[in-house]
Amino acid sequence: MNSIFKIFLILFSGVLLTGCNNDDDFIDFNQDLPTNIDAQFILTTDNSGEVTIIPKGEGANSFIIEFGDGSDASEEIAAGQKVVHIYEEGQYEVIITAKNLAGDTVSITKTLIVSFLPPENLEVTITIDNNNPFLVNVFPTADNAVGFEVYFGEIQDEEPQNIVAGDIAQYTYSTTGVFTITVVALSGGEATLTYSEEIEITDPLVLPIDFESETVNYAFFNFGGGEALGVPVVQNPAPNNVNSSAKVGQYTKVSGSEVWAGTSATLNENIDFSSTQTIAIDVYSPQAGIPVLFKVEKEGDGSIFAESTQNTTVANQWETLTFNLTDINPAESYSVIALFFNFGTSGADEDYYFDNIRLTNPFEIGLPIDFEGGANSYPFVEFGGAPVSIIANPDASGINTSANVAEMLKASGSEPWAGAFIDLDEDVDFGISSTISIKVWSPQANVPFTMKFENPGAGTETEVSVNIPTANQWIELEFDFSGAGTTGNWTRLVLFYNLGTPGAGELIYFDDIEYSGGSGPTSVSVPLTFEGSLDYTWTGFGGAETQVINNPDPSGINTSNRVAELFKDTGAEVWAGSFLDLDEPIDFSNTQQMSMKVWSPINNANVILKLESPATGYEIEVSATTSVANQWHELTFDFSSVSLSENIDRVVIFMDFGNPGNGNTFYFDDIQLEN
Repeated sequence: MNSIFKIFLILFSGVLLTGCNNDDDFIDFNQDLPTNIDAQFILTTDNSGEVTIIPKGEGANSFIIEFGDGSDASEEIAAGQKVVHIYEEGQYEVIITAKNLAGDTVSITKTLIVSFLPPENLEVTITIDNNNPFLVNVFPTADNAVGFEVYFGEIQDEEPQNIVAGDIAQYTYSTTGVFTITVVALSGGEATLTYSEEIEITDPLVLPIDFESETVNYAFFNFGGGEALGVPVVQNPAPNNVNSSAKVGQYTKVSGSEVWAGTSATLNENIDFSSTQTIAIDVYSPQAGIPVLFKVEKEGDGSIFAESTQNTTVANQWETLTFNLTDINPAESYSVIALFFNFGTSGADEDYYFDNIRLTNPFEIGLPIDFEGGANSYPFVEFGGAPVSIIANPDASGINTSANVAEMLKASGSEPWAGAFIDLDEDVDFGISSTISIKVWSPQANVPFTMKFENPGAGTETEVSVNIPTANQWIELEFDFSGAGTTGNWTRLVLFYNLGTPGAGELIYFDDIEYSGGSGPTSVSVPLTFEGSLDYTWTGFGGAETQVINNPDPSGINTSNRVAELFKDTGAEVWAGSFLDLDEPIDFSNTQQMSMKVWSPINNANVILKLESPATGYEIEVSATTSVANQWHELTFDFSSVSLSENIDRVVIFMDFGNPGNGNTFYFDDIQLEN
């Protein structure tokens, strides 16, 4: 070897040995493996499943955590750091891998048990929306709950609505009924807590209120005394011609209650005061002269209201009170109603009954119509250019000296079919009379005047035209609607002047639209034919009700328009029936035989005709048996033993006497004396 090269190697080796002796520059790649590897588990107590893992180990520079639940391992974390992971409830084998600087690793497995606290103190608030009675809100709360399952109970195999703590579950039912709402509080694990509550879904409470529906919650709340009583729905205590309905509301003004005590309800929709500001209520009071205050309010703001007070005029019988809310603000909404009976006087445990709360015109519009109710009481709707207004009679003479009449202007250039209509509160009943009369004043003679009736719901109509024979004076026209039949629900009256000719600015006046001809008897007395518009007030008892209707089967021996209908309800008493008080006593001086036409759905029904004198307590009855079913036939009753000295002025009818009611309907007519 070259000597110079040998010297170089020796010198270079010395330099290397000198450098390696510097401890600061020496890296030992033969470190010990990490030891004492462990991890601290910190579990939250809110049942979220959140676990904080803090790994540790001697000689460890970093760690990797395999969580043991099938999820990806953690990123490499430095010594002294931590990792957070969300677990389901259960037991897991967590692998902690420690790594030293040399990259050498050591792993251990440590068991982690995640156990959730069970839910406690589950409370559920269920509310029905004020405006939509089919919409339900469910708000559950519970300690240790991370969420809730809500079942509403309307459909089978229902999938629950899942909400987190603090949220509200909403559901809209498709029908009325009683449903079970079930709420399950979830802990995040297996532990749950369940709550169930029945809820009744009802039809909306809106006007009119008649207390007859089984699917409406008539929720009235008393104030000022008797709050727990509310307004129970009860049987009508004394049906009459004003209110013959079966169910009514009862309000008790308890002893010692405030002078302003009353009852109120919140409707599910605002009252529509656009066409009328008048409310009618049927009221039954223990005294006459009792002030009844009716009030409407805006929900949530009692400072916005309107009210009216009316006094009762009779005791212990139904009457209709009309409340004109003239101070209504049409820009506001009103859905709260309140009634104050005997306002201004403390309660004395008296009972009041009320029914049929409804919007109305200041009075019910039906035949006869005389226009004496005021300028705003007859809401005619014009079409084609023929407006109608109520004015003072411009020619109070001849056959019409009344104060007010209707004026129609057939404007110049108006349509040939121009006219006006009014919707009636009472159907026109051609069973009372098929002839309708009207007084007319026309500026022209020999032009047609047309009267038309419609059933808007069915789209049916009937009309008659009559020629006006005389100009510039009041005349009476009669319109024969015999071709319309006795059924049809005619609720709209339409009038045309000179139909088919364009308007020329004519002013026409009309008045006194009424039934004419064949109007029937003028008093409730024998013979009882039930024809015409006379009010026959039958009083039912034992589960039977009677009313006068159009003949449902005008055939055979009875083709008359009007008959009496007796309905014997299912479960009615064996002695159920109805009575009618007469205006005049029956005159038996010439004959003691009576007859009655009967239509029965069953053969061999026992029919009793009973006569009474309520003033003396005298009574006599005779029975007969039906011989056919489902057709009219005549029964005869022999009252030869009747006392001629008695003033008999009450007629009592029993159908199928001796058998309980099963929902059958009977008809009878022409109760009369026979020679």
